[in-house]
Amino acid sequence: MTILLADDHGLFRESVKQWLEMLDTNYQIKTAANRAEVNAALANGIQPKLMLLDLCMPGMNGVESIREIHMAWPHIPILVVSANDDPLVIRGCIEAGASGFVSKSGQGEEMLDAIRQTLAGKTYIPANAMSKTIPRFSDKQLKILRLLANGRSNREIAERAYLTEGTVKQYVSDILCKLGVDNRVQAGIRAREILGLNS
Repeated sequence: MTILLADDHGLFRESVKQWLEMLDTNYQIKTAANRAEVNAALANGIQPKLMLLDLCMPGMNGVESIREIHMAWPHIPILVVSANDDPLVIRGCIEAGASGFVSKSGQGEEMLDAIRQTLAGKTYIPANAMSKTIPRFSDKQLKILRLLANGRSNREIAERAYLTEGTVKQYVSDILCKLGVDNRVQAGIRAREILGLNS
């Protein structure tokens, strides 16, 4: 059973590879260090039963990349492995098409359980991930949130979202309220965290 493990930290990647192959001799682990290597491996005919993807390795654009990879290879389940275990990030990954999420700060048994459940066609979400009250964003708000994360001004957001500046101001005000922050700078920082983007 082939699993594609992608992470830019060599020690973590090789340790997990050896650990998984030792625990289950049915696992054949192929590795990648960035998004380009993931794409190349899949394009060259590797047909993994599961992808273990780091959310913040080179070439990844956070949750948006999970959506793109899932759309390109919808038949391959994705288990996101990340140090960013913000509940909003976890939910964003699941809504983008991931079959599960496991935190790098978790125990090894949790990762193994997540892999087995995902391979069995189930969705794996950490037990404490949904314990907080999490704000929900509309598709339009998410689009504006992504633009805020990239430091866009209201005028730039208005142009890209085909809205008036006044409407954008209202959207931004609503987003600030949902995020529990006071200004655009804080919103941008929080947006990058939520979207799983590199700082």
